[in-house]
Amino acid sequence: MSEGKFDFIISGAGLVGCLVTLQLAKSGYKCCLIEKNKALNKTSFKDYSPLSLNYRSYLLLKKFGLWDKLIQHIYPIKNLFLKSYHSLNRLRFEAKDIELDELGFVIDRRVFTQVLFDEVKQSKNISLHNESIINKLGNNKKNEFFGVYLDSTLSKKLLTKYLIISDGAESSLKNFLDIKSKEIDYSQTSFVFNANASFESSTAIQIFNKYGIFAMIPYAENKINLILTINNKYTSSFVGRNKQIDDMRIKEIFKNYINNLDSCNYVSEYNLITSRTHEIARKNILLLGNSSQLLHPVGAQGFNLAIRHIEMLMDHIKSENLDMLSLSKDIDKSRLDTFDHIDLATKILANDKIPSMLMTFGIINTVKSSRLLRNIFLKKILGLEGYAYLTVGSKA
Repeated sequence: MSEGKFDFIISGAGLVGCLVTLQLAKSGYKCCLIEKNKALNKTSFKDYSPLSLNYRSYLLLKKFGLWDKLIQHIYPIKNLFLKSYHSLNRLRFEAKDIELDELGFVIDRRVFTQVLFDEVKQSKNISLHNESIINKLGNNKKNEFFGVYLDSTLSKKLLTKYLIISDGAESSLKNFLDIKSKEIDYSQTSFVFNANASFESSTAIQIFNKYGIFAMIPYAENKINLILTINNKYTSSFVGRNKQIDDMRIKEIFKNYINNLDSCNYVSEYNLITSRTHEIARKNILLLGNSSQLLHPVGAQGFNLAIRHIEMLMDHIKSENLDMLSLSKDIDKSRLDTFDHIDLATKILANDKIPSMLMTFGIINTVKSSRLLRNIFLKKILGLEGYAYLTVGSKA
């Protein structure tokens, strides 16, 4: 009945699943990637689904040997504006402030996934199972191979030493293992629109106000993504039933940053009910990406956090046997740090209560008054705090 023996089986062939599989395979491990959906085979789309990559993610993708395959698809972000409620609470960050050429990049997540998936298909160390799903796990003892059963008939059995779950927040495997999560309902809906506009080149905007959190990310000349995370009580004031956006309201919010806004096209939306698992490892099983944390889009931390966890995994398996307990402790530390940043942004910066607004005013103006503090803050949000970014994977 057994159809193969692997070092790692990875469930979920999205961005995180493909990326971790590729890194494991490049390190000489025999891997099996399992995806429940039909393989994606498109390199262009009628709309643009944005994914923000911070500078550390750029360094890691370069370190992983993938950046050259993405260059033609990326748009650089050199400047970042943060604004909370009014112009007194405004910060501008520039890449040159910390001697970089860019703060990060934006890419269509579906094109990115296709690039990674094409690499997966070319690897001799990766066995790929499309339109398959794991329905049962065998006895999982530490440092021993255990069974993974595919499909509803349980007719296919694979053996693996480690299982990585990267199949999303609604992972059936996570439920099968009875791994609990903390859910956070922000009472918001996040919308993505593509639009035409004129703007300062390579400059991203994030605005906090009583309506929610509004971001503008450019992705080509005169083309922008609008990521509108709107408090539900105001949703109908911005987006109609036919998914048409209220141009005048958006123009007012982004005035002084964008001009000539038109051709706003709906791309996607989702209710902001996020989740954070209470544990990310169980014996020889590891959760990565949205399977372990589905995050609020503020600060675009989701994938950028996941790729750091892949780096941690690869650093840990340099030893012959992967110590899952030690790895999970390191990952949890970075998770909690990121959760703190997200909670600060959503509870303080985006809160219209007087105490929060006063605290925001104090935080922003303290940071604004000191170049050292501004640079420390910028490095933190780029994932570069304590990271030797000028020597590791540098452009030189």
